[in-house]
Amino acid sequence: MHKPLLLALIAVSLSLGGCKKREVRQVSAETPPVRVEARRVEPQPFDVTVPITGTLVSTAKVEVKAETTGKVLKFPKEEGEAVRAGEAVIWVDDSYKKLAVLQAEAAVQTAEAALERSKVLEAHNRSEYVRAQNLLKSGGITDRDYRAAELADRDARAQVALAAAQLAQARTQLEHARKALADSIVYAPIDGEIQAKLVRPGAYVEPPTSVLVLVDNSRLELESLVATADLAPIRPHQMVSFSVDAYPGEKFQGRVVEISPAVQPDSRSAKVRIRVENPGRRLKAGMFAQGMILTGVDQKAIVIPAAAVYRDDRTAKTSYVFIVENGAARRRNVRIGRERDSALEIVEGLRAGDIVIAQQSIEVAEGVRVAAQLPVETAASPR
Repeated sequence: MHKPLLLALIAVSLSLGGCKKREVRQVSAETPPVRVEARRVEPQPFDVTVPITGTLVSTAKVEVKAETTGKVLKFPKEEGEAVRAGEAVIWVDDSYKKLAVLQAEAAVQTAEAALERSKVLEAHNRSEYVRAQNLLKSGGITDRDYRAAELADRDARAQVALAAAQLAQARTQLEHARKALADSIVYAPIDGEIQAKLVRPGAYVEPPTSVLVLVDNSRLELESLVATADLAPIRPHQMVSFSVDAYPGEKFQGRVVEISPAVQPDSRSAKVRIRVENPGRRLKAGMFAQGMILTGVDQKAIVIPAAAVYRDDRTAKTSYVFIVENGAARRRNVRIGRERDSALEIVEGLRAGDIVIAQQSIEVAEGVRVAAQLPVETAASPR
């Protein structure tokens, strides 16, 4: 009587077990696909660039030297302050120079008086000589007196020439004294900013003591050493975009003006000079800059987001992505070309029309069912 009951219980248990297995299989089959952001691969323009690093330098940097001797009395400007061309910046003791000017002026006056006196004597001796000539014709003068009158005339004319030369010399010495007085004030030769004060009030200067350094940050150039492997596409007038640490996230513009005709043997690089636009003078000489030279545009490049690429490090050129085929993720090896900000050029492994998963995810693997979400409009090409 117990045996039939036991068999019935076993049958019910087996029936319930079979139902649970079918339920598990049904749930497994209905697991939703992984939602992923995706991009359709389409050829698009992509900037061809050469990366650069370098230092900003001023094309107008002047080391000002003293042209006089004496003690510095005033130097009120401080480093970093702006000056205008022709503005007085340093005053040197000029007391002895003023005395020298007064002395030279007195010497000029003395020479002028001497010249006037010699001209009066010349006129007198000239008239005496003319009189002697007339007397000689009538026999009213001895030969000896005639010769004396002639000699006095010649001497008077020589004295006038001598006095004129002495006056010219005195005037030259006066100009020299006045220049020495003017040189006791040091003027800025260019518009710019004081990069360095090399003397202070109380210091003794003499030619050619350096007293300050001026730099004009409105005229800057970026000097960069470019490897020979990257030199071929660089040309004058190409646009340059760069950034500096002082202004993170901000881009500045420039233009190539010169490529050095010779390569430096120690680094196998050539210097490239880039003229920088700096109207607001925010950039300063000496700043470190990094950026790129735009050498061209590839109109049909295959470009994908950098976040879509799986690679061991940013320098790896061979990596892989996942594309969507028939609703499943498929791994595709790719070769990376140029890199620009958050975009990568793919030179091998993808073709137009492929749908690439745009973001890496631990849920995505080979064969995993995915639901690709494509943007409504194609994103703007990275430029």
